[in-house]
Amino acid sequence: MSQTDPQTRHLQPEGASPVHTPRPEDDLVPRWSPPGPDPHPRTLEDTSGAGEPVLEVRGLTKSYGSTLAVNELSLKLYPGDIFGFLGPNGAGKTTTLRMLATVLAPDAGEARIAGFSLKQVAEVRARVGFMPDFLGVYDDLLVREYLEFFARAYKVPAHHRDFVIAEALETTRLTRLAENPVEGLSRGQKQRLGLARLLMHDPALFLLDEPAAGLDPRARVELADILKGLQKRGKTLIVSSHILSDLADFCNKVGILAKGQLLLFGETRQVVSRLRGTRRVRIRLLDRGEECRLFLEGVPGVRSAAWQEEELVLEFAGEDRELAALNRLLFEKGFPVVRLADEAWDLQEVYLRMTEGIDLE
Repeated sequence: MSQTDPQTRHLQPEGASPVHTPRPEDDLVPRWSPPGPDPHPRTLEDTSGAGEPVLEVRGLTKSYGSTLAVNELSLKLYPGDIFGFLGPNGAGKTTTLRMLATVLAPDAGEARIAGFSLKQVAEVRARVGFMPDFLGVYDDLLVREYLEFFARAYKVPAHHRDFVIAEALETTRLTRLAENPVEGLSRGQKQRLGLARLLMHDPALFLLDEPAAGLDPRARVELADILKGLQKRGKTLIVSSHILSDLADFCNKVGILAKGQLLLFGETRQVVSRLRGTRRVRIRLLDRGEECRLFLEGVPGVRSAAWQEEELVLEFAGEDRELAALNRLLFEKGFPVVRLADEAWDLQEVYLRMTEGIDLE
């Protein structure tokens, strides 16, 4: 690897693994260079998988003795994907993330990150940001000093260091806390500081292990907003959790892991729609509500139409094109529709259905 490769960033300093030894990282990894423009960002709807994958996993397997922790896991993620990695404690999520971060070596299978094999440790670590479920911080440092320490460890040049730190503080909404001691931060602020640390070397792939664990509702909302901001910059994120509500609002792809087996992987909307068989559609009207309900009962694709408080709730068998046609039909019939929208996607429903009959203990 060239010592002047402008696309290479430094690996995480605490990520060294005894599996790959020796690892003279300071010699292997070239000095940080300012990043070029981000790839074209992809919105939640733009998930066609065009272009080269940031992450490609094929048959990744890991055992601890007789216990199979991860069993032939395969998936692909592209720029702008936020992948919700769901599963109970002990399902194999953390083991998977540690293998992708090169902290653990897989027993079988392979993965490529930004085109590099996991065996190319320095190149992979230069492109991955790994935040474990428990993030250690140095309590005797100020927030800015903490980031300064990691910026130096990542070999960010002195003339560019202040810019990188300021940008990371702004992205994670910690600018006003830059001169505060780390030990005085709340848990949510410390989680955001952990994200800011990852931004020092501008990774393409973020591996976040239970980042919302222990956070209060406001802190979870703030964290989700930050992750969506990274998505808009074309970053790819894997966010693991056993709490479904942590992921339902912002993940465009979802996977369910149980006993090391990936039971399901795909676009969130498609996954929910396929497993439910129908989609729930809510309609609010100014008037003529009961007339509309009776009319809808005779429309193809409408399985049922019932009142919930002041809204009509449909069980509708159809994709987006059919839903648009239904909206147009209601307009043509003169029904005063104020709002027509899908009900929020329910990952918990998917999770319970996929794990039905599986002993997760």
